[in-house]
Amino acid sequence: MLIEVSKEEYRKHFPTDVSPFISEAFVSLTERKQDKVIRLMKEGETSMGLLVGLKDGVMRSPFSAPFGGFHYTHEHMFYSLVYDFLSDLKEYVARQGLKKLSITLPPNLYQVNMNAKLVNAFIHLGFKMEVPDINNWVNLIQFNGTWKKNVVTQNCRKAMKHGLIWSVATEKNEMEDAYTVIHRNRQEQGRKIYMNLDDILEVRKVFPVDFFMIRERNGNCIGAAVFYRGHERIVQGIFMGDDLEKRNLGTMNYMYMNIYQFYKELGFEYIDLGTSSLEGEPNTGLIRFKELHNCETSLRYTFTWET
Repeated sequence: MLIEVSKEEYRKHFPTDVSPFISEAFVSLTERKQDKVIRLMKEGETSMGLLVGLKDGVMRSPFSAPFGGFHYTHEHMFYSLVYDFLSDLKEYVARQGLKKLSITLPPNLYQVNMNAKLVNAFIHLGFKMEVPDINNWVNLIQFNGTWKKNVVTQNCRKAMKHGLIWSVATEKNEMEDAYTVIHRNRQEQGRKIYMNLDDILEVRKVFPVDFFMIRERNGNCIGAAVFYRGHERIVQGIFMGDDLEKRNLGTMNYMYMNIYQFYKELGFEYIDLGTSSLEGEPNTGLIRFKELHNCETSLRYTFTWET
């Protein structure tokens, strides 16, 4: 049987996090958006736990983040422990009279062994698997400056020929310019953005957040990106966007090239470039674009249970 425990009790058993989005520091930024934050453990068993937000009768992991997932002592847990925890989770949802449970697992980049066991157990126990999202990531250990297609190199040369300048935004006004480009890009493509600039700056209180810009010679910002450094090995791309009218200058190719080099020099091993789909519907052009930039493509799973 699963029971709710205090933050102190929970963290006594799970002091580390698979990703920054289930850390106490990050949760503290977003818990105000929930009716309650619940920490669950199996009575008498301390190898696995779940931190969720509860709002309007729905339990979610994550809430206000790309993905959530479970805490556990190690990735080589017995399958039976995973299965029993999820079975008890169904019972907990019913016992509490909740409407729904939704859990989005981290991409395999973060926990390949646990994902295999969790996905299998979720399906065996009758949870509904939503259409998986497509996630892209790049291996910086293997990256040596060469690209799978020569068109990337050609576009980077074009960007330099046109005098485009890549830089890290350090001043507040530069970050505002970067966010404006990203926000406008989302609007023009009919895609929502769920964070304003102040929300992003709040995250900087928890872990480093990098803003990148590409400017023309006259100083006009035509490309921008926001990345999180909340994981010791993996940096996460949160937002990227460019001026659609000047896309033919190779702006985003140049952005990718410089970001890869920047984080490789900092010693990161991978870049999680996020999903290339929305609620399972693939953005085929974005998938192709990322794969041209040496990205691997894998799945990110979401499972739900309704009483």
